[in-house]
Amino acid sequence: MKTPLSNSRRLRRSQGGSAVVVMLALLTVMIMLIAANVATLNRLNREVKGLEKRQVQRLDPSLKPALHPWQTATNPPAAQ
Repeated sequence: MKTPLSNSRRLRRSQGGSAVVVMLALLTVMIMLIAANVATLNRLNREVKGLEKRQVQRLDPSLKPALHPWQTATNPPAAQ
């Protein structure tokens, strides 16, 4: 004979099992988003380093090529 108490226990167990599945699915989605964000941050970091390197080369006078005797600071070489 089944009592109402045994039916409610089955219902709670099935709800508990589905709650575990839902939590695992949410955890999986969160881990995927974290992995995507880490990859994006790495890509952006490489891009910023490249931009910084180009700006340092452009703005640092010690890294610029020396002027030839026929060139002056007011008469820069033609752009290539």
